[in-house]
Amino acid sequence: MDIATVILAAGKGTRMRSNQPKVLHELGGLPLYYHSLSTSQKIQPSKTYFVTDNENEAILKSLKSFEFRPEIVVQGQQLGTGHAVKCALDKMDGFDGLVLILYGDTPFVKQGTLDRLISSITDKKPICFLGFNSQSPGNYGRMVLDENDSIARIIEYKDLQPREENISLCNSGIVCGRASIINNLVAKLDTQNASGEYYLTDIAELARSEDFNCTVTICDEEETIGVNTQEDLANAEKIFQTGKRKEMMENGVTLQSPETTYFSLDTIIHNNVFIEPNIYFGPGVNISSGVRIRSYSYLENCTIGANSVIGPFARIRENTNIGENCKIGNFVEIKKTQIKSGTKISHLSYVGDADIGENTNIGAGTIFCNYDGISKHKSTVGDNSFIGSNTILISPVNIGDDTMTAAGSVINQEIPDGTLGISRVKQKNIVGYTKSRSNKK
Repeated sequence: MDIATVILAAGKGTRMRSNQPKVLHELGGLPLYYHSLSTSQKIQPSKTYFVTDNENEAILKSLKSFEFRPEIVVQGQQLGTGHAVKCALDKMDGFDGLVLILYGDTPFVKQGTLDRLISSITDKKPICFLGFNSQSPGNYGRMVLDENDSIARIIEYKDLQPREENISLCNSGIVCGRASIINNLVAKLDTQNASGEYYLTDIAELARSEDFNCTVTICDEEETIGVNTQEDLANAEKIFQTGKRKEMMENGVTLQSPETTYFSLDTIIHNNVFIEPNIYFGPGVNISSGVRIRSYSYLENCTIGANSVIGPFARIRENTNIGENCKIGNFVEIKKTQIKSGTKISHLSYVGDADIGENTNIGAGTIFCNYDGISKHKSTVGDNSFIGSNTILISPVNIGDDTMTAAGSVINQEIPDGTLGISRVKQKNIVGYTKSRSNKK
């Protein structure tokens, strides 16, 4: 049966005390909402809907940067989760498969849990909520089951009576069910509750009154953790990093100091990689086997070929691909550059918007001047070339194969294959200058 996923992300997130929408705060290097959105795609839905309010242009801009783009649903008024789901259902135009409802601020639910939730749907049990047991339920709503372990009702936290606060079975908010039945029940919701909103959870009691059974699938409490405050976000980051570090080490990656290594959600590192302390991996990093990442390096949106060495104190920026057996040393920054195998950039250099060939050496202090104040320009350096220390390459410029530049040169013209390029002001020595200068003091 077809599945449509709905990501609810229209909440204001006022408790974050931030001018930025809550779901745009980063977790594991990517927006909070991306975690739910990414997991939802693993169940291969036929359609994905993303519910936001009509003021969050920043969210719409963010969504455009990712490969899979959901259909946007605007919830003009913030009238509760039931109303948000209705806005999405109104867009589905007669869809009669399953609807899976997720939240943009609940990042840890696993694909396997969603698979279990979906597989629990039957003709006699057309709706299933995701729940968890907790000894400290906090502000979560509680589930009340009947003698057949079906859901009799779900009580939101604000509506709990004192005796109900001790119920340990909690509602995560995530629910799956047949679209036609959910649509019918959502249309009957009212606002007779402490918040004056349309609660999606009220469909459980409504279903019971219409002889439908709502069931519950149980998951680990950690999967249901939501982010509502900055403290929640920091706690979520700690949970994420702990899990990612464990995953990396189980896959054969050596973390010399796990607690000082930070990953993004999409970081890919193959086995036999050695990572020294104090490393940050931003989004889009893919590292091949045999690489060593040395201390205090920052990598984002790049690929590193097998058996290369990066750092210490290296910054590898977006759209950079480094080949096999390369060495990128201390205080080197690289951006939008393709580097072929065996090349070395060992010290104190900036390389931007460039293509560099095989077995080439970029000397200490080399600067690629790729920006003229208005536009970026690209340079190329061929195979088996040697760029002398303190060379300035003024882009765009092409340096051929088997070439050299003399140390201290400013290069702004092509250097053909097999040629030495040299561009220096002639040195002039003034005899006796320092003595005469001292006499003036």
